[in-house]
Amino acid sequence: MISFSKTAAAALALAATSALPATAARIVPADPVAFQPVNLRMTVDSCAFVPGTVRVSAVGTTLKVTQHLNNCLVAGTAEIVDVRLGTLAEGDYRVELYASPSTDVAPVETLSFRVHGRVEIAVFPPPVRPLTDYSGLWWNSSEGGWGLSLHQSPMDVLFGSWYVYGASGQPEWFTIQAGQWTSATRWAGTIYRNTGPFFAGPGYDPRLVLIQSSGTAVLEFKQLPGQEDRATFTYTIGNVTTTKGITRYAF
Repeated sequence: MISFSKTAAAALALAATSALPATAARIVPADPVAFQPVNLRMTVDSCAFVPGTVRVSAVGTTLKVTQHLNNCLVAGTAEIVDVRLGTLAEGDYRVELYASPSTDVAPVETLSFRVHGRVEIAVFPPPVRPLTDYSGLWWNSSEGGWGLSLHQSPMDVLFGSWYVYGASGQPEWFTIQAGQWTSATRWAGTIYRNTGPFFAGPGYDPRLVLIQSSGTAVLEFKQLPGQEDRATFTYTIGNVTTTKGITRYAF
């Protein structure tokens, strides 16, 4: 005879597992391109789901997502969570979602998806593009107080936020955009000065935002032996051109 405690434990385990219905997960974005960040989006029970127990491992092109669920007497509210799978090369992949830390049992859900190659313009020679992603915070370690935040999209569009102190000692913001890759390691774009109303004012008026073209910028990511992980930032504002050595901030 099964004791009451074992029966209750089995019921609780079943309740926890049921927090992950067969239609709970999907791939986001639905049709990723090569090296675009891919997430597993799940509908979870807020009581049963424990974010700190989620693990992702890879066996070939199969990504295994495991977790340890709480045993809840009362179901929690439904929540949506994203689990990062990675930035993946072109190819076909499979995701196996488990309701426990073990992969020796059957997954509660499996999904298959394809990472597509990027559409290239049919011209010769082909458009220049970088071979890696230069996103991150870049700075000069001997000149604390200013820096450059770069974001590179999966289609290699680059956008920079440049924060500095002006001649009066007050902080100023610039954006660097509307550029193009002129080689696999060199990007050139336009610098814009950004001003606007006080962000915490009683009524934010977006009409007061002013974006002015203020100069040009060139980022050179070419690496030399013994000088890895460095870049050169050259900017021209007015009639003054300045070149700074920068490195990606590690944190």
